[in-house]
Amino acid sequence: MSATFEHPSLRLPVTDEQRDRAEHWLQEAYADGRITSEEFDHRIGQVLSATNRKDLNEAFFGLVQVPASSQALGVHPAYRPLVPPATKQQAGRGVAGVAHFSALLTSIFGPLLIFALSPQGSYPRKEAAKAFNFQLVALVSWIGLMVVGGITGLGIFDFLIGLAFIGWVVLTVVSGAKALQGDDWTNPVKKVVKIEALSEK
Repeated sequence: MSATFEHPSLRLPVTDEQRDRAEHWLQEAYADGRITSEEFDHRIGQVLSATNRKDLNEAFFGLVQVPASSQALGVHPAYRPLVPPATKQQAGRGVAGVAHFSALLTSIFGPLLIFALSPQGSYPRKEAAKAFNFQLVALVSWIGLMVVGGITGLGIFDFLIGLAFIGWVVLTVVSGAKALQGDDWTNPVKKVVKIEALSEK
């Protein structure tokens, strides 16, 4: 982390955005198994207590190789934007969108196929997992409503099934549109029903 020349920017205060990026980077490293829970706790403590960019860099000492030129300029890859603006223009958004839209015709099977064919950790695979999980909840809900409606014979269940269908179509289309834009959008149903049959990481 040392350098023959210390750029003045290393003494600049840490911004909230930089701190958030650093926290997110460490969370990803922990989720991937690159650091232990003890190391994560220690490094996240350094991030939270960092007052300038040099302090923030120390939270990644030995974890991230920083070129000498980047060290001199005070540029650290760990708290650069995790998703640069250019990333949203990359290929993969189309497949991610299809993962959601395909469910309109195939239910859980379209998203499941795209999940199986997409590389681990890729944007399409993550969105396909989101699509599958939502479609699974929708499918189970419909079956439950139809069974209860058939048993009770109450007309209210016909209304609820119709309402559920409209909600399913709307949320499926919105999810697909968000995926096409490259947004990391969370379906509101996930906030209520926290089922994750396929990992969305």
